[in-house]
Amino acid sequence: MKLYKLFSAIGLIAAMSFTACTDEVDYTPAPEVNTPGVYFSSEEEVTFTIDAQSGAQVITLYRLTGDGELTVPVVAAGDTDKFSVPASVTFANGATSTPVSITPLVDAMENFTTYNLSLTIDEEFTSPYILNAWEGAFTFADGEEWITIGNCQYTDDMCGPLFSNPCFTWSVEIQEHYDTAGLYRLVNPYGCAASPFKNYCKLSENYVVVNATDPSKVFFGDNPNAGFTTGVDMGYGVMTIGLQAFGTLADGKITWPVKGLAIFDNADGYYANQSGAFCIDLTSLE
Repeated sequence: MKLYKLFSAIGLIAAMSFTACTDEVDYTPAPEVNTPGVYFSSEEEVTFTIDAQSGAQVITLYRLTGDGELTVPVVAAGDTDKFSVPASVTFANGATSTPVSITPLVDAMENFTTYNLSLTIDEEFTSPYILNAWEGAFTFADGEEWITIGNCQYTDDMCGPLFSNPCFTWSVEIQEHYDTAGLYRLVNPYGCAASPFKNYCKLSENYVVVNATDPSKVFFGDNPNAGFTTGVDMGYGVMTIGLQAFGTLADGKITWPVKGLAIFDNADGYYANQSGAFCIDLTSLE
């Protein structure tokens, strides 16, 4: 027994000695970088809204030291046919920053469309430890995308009847897309001043898109599965609306079939429009 322990101890010492001899770490220092250290700030602006009158949008390029005059090539990528970008910029002697002017070619842009652009500085002038690229998004919006066409008469056969109230009708501002006939937008229908539910609506701003571009297949939002939130909470959670069937636009009125809508209150769902009274009436816009 003692002999076994002795061998165990010797083996342990040998193992420790072996580990100590081989457990060495080689340290390789980071390579020295000898460049002007040109870079973009991580806080540089990256989102722009422009219109037909917009001129050059300016961002700033930096360098670590101001030694001498320095000209730096700039490489652009992305939607380069929509912008005029300088092929190079120059730092004045003593300057550690210089502007980069990006001029939108608005005549080549489509309205209410976003374009992306990136600028990169060659590694010859930068460092692996600083930011040598910039990416920005430019949204061209000339004029109003949604035009108010008046106030429609909005009849609710959803929120009210769910709580044994009648189908109320009230006046709601309605807009139409400037370039798409039949694409409408209701302005906060349940939170507006005329709404009988305004004191229960949690949304000060709420736009409900009504897509009637195909009058036989009307739906809310971007697609038939989108629905919309009413913003109304009568003590059981905010109520949202979904489709069970397409609506129709006929004779200036947008309607849905009986039980063609559903209303959701937290996790619970119920048939809505049970009397078929839900209506967005465009026949007498105020």
